[in-house]
Order: sequence, then C-alpha cells, then structure tokens
Amino acid sequence: MVKLVFLGKFRGLARDNAEVALPADVGTLAELKDWIVRRDPALGHAMAATQTQVIVNQSVVRDFSRRICEADEIAFLPPMSGG
Repeated sequence: MVKLVFLGKFRGLARDNAEVALPADVGTLAELKDWIVRRDPALGHAMAATQTQVIVNQSVVRDFSRRICEADEIAFLPPMSGG
C-alpha cells in the first residue's frame, strides 16, 4: 500500500488522502499520475493544467520514471501563488 496525499487545491478535488493498493500496472510515478487521471478526471485535469510538484517520502521528485515502493508516501502539491 502507498499513501497518497493531496495538498492545496488538490485536496478539495481528491476523493481523500488514503492508503491505497495500486493496480499491478502502476509501478512508476508516471503510471500513477495516469491512473489518477483515469480514476478521478477532475483531479487529473487540475494536475495536468499546472506544474504539479510530486513529493515522495518528503523529498521532491522530478523523475517520473521513479519506481514506486511499498509504503511510499506520495504527495501532490500544486504550484504556490501569492503576492
């Protein structure tokens, strides 16, 4: 099981932050993002429209070919804005 955490505006769009068992065909961060789009199109659309930061086990990850490990915590953070 991996823990999915949705932060910022993604929190309101996501079903919930939860530990989930991923399907067998989801083994990388890129495949996870595709799975999220299929599972929750509104959230997937919001993630695709922004430069989503992906944080795995509290470290920012830019390589979406990274393999997902059992017990990973994977957080999705939209870009920050402010003034």
